[in-house]
Amino acid sequence: MTNTKQISQAFLAVSMAFLGIELPASAQVDPSSPVAQVDALNGTFGSHEGKRASHAKGFCATGEFTPAARLDKFVKSPLFAQKNVPATIRFSIGGGNPGAPDKSRSVRGLGVRLTGGGETYDLVLISEPVFFAATPASFVSFLQARVADPATKKPDPAKIAAHNAMYPEGKNQPALLASHPAPYSYVTTPYYSANAFIFQAANKSKQHARIVVEPADGTRHLTEDEEKSLPDLFLENELKARLETKAAEFTIYAQLPVAGDPLTDSSQAWNGKERIALGTLRVKNMAAQDSCNGIVFMPVTLPAGITPSDDPILNARAPAYAVSLGRRSK
Repeated sequence: MTNTKQISQAFLAVSMAFLGIELPASAQVDPSSPVAQVDALNGTFGSHEGKRASHAKGFCATGEFTPAARLDKFVKSPLFAQKNVPATIRFSIGGGNPGAPDKSRSVRGLGVRLTGGGETYDLVLISEPVFFAATPASFVSFLQARVADPATKKPDPAKIAAHNAMYPEGKNQPALLASHPAPYSYVTTPYYSANAFIFQAANKSKQHARIVVEPADGTRHLTEDEEKSLPDLFLENELKARLETKAAEFTIYAQLPVAGDPLTDSSQAWNGKERIALGTLRVKNMAAQDSCNGIVFMPVTLPAGITPSDDPILNARAPAYAVSLGRRSK
């Protein structure tokens, strides 16, 4: 469960932010604090008025989720008992730069808010199966190591190497991103929760699982020619044109672990191949920016039958998101 001290720090930070009061430096040195995490994002990518500290660049869409049949044996929830559930969707590019090029080899993000049966379920997903940090301290260190040197305008390789020596998991996600070009479309890349959650069935049995979202149109990355010829901004127009023809579909799965798969470390990939289909997500229409920009997609906003695991990154997110919201709401 989320640490009570972290929640208190977050709400204190948000309250002071709205009042225009700066937190003392002593409140920002703890690398596990939500303030330190948002400071690290702002220190690496800059502060951009009205923008998220992370996944600053994005746009909105709407759609619906159709739950799979007979899910009670895996998860018991009124939301999954609905015929169709409205979906508010945000596609994004990782990092805090609102001007990031669409061809950058960084993660793509998929935020989904499902509301039905009196419940709300937020899915916060990225286009690689692992996160770049296992703990809040590693998160802060990873970002601080990538602050651009004023002379070269690029991160110092020695600082990145020092981070990787202290936190070896910091190499995992960058290696995956470097292994393939950027996605051709937001709907031709899979998405992953990286964090695990606990699903409770109707008979009260419990099972850890991660979320995996697979595109119906398959996985497609940019070709070498497309990397060279496409403009820096193309993803929004590509999806707009696609949706004029038909809805884009994904299947949402719960990935089950096998022995040895870490239940509380989002920086490590799972070996488990068994998946349970939770339903189909259809992206149907583009939407105005204000339809989702005010939403904080919170990975611990969960329906009945799903609870957070003890993953420290997962449980650090809600307080950090609260701090980020306070800063961009000034």
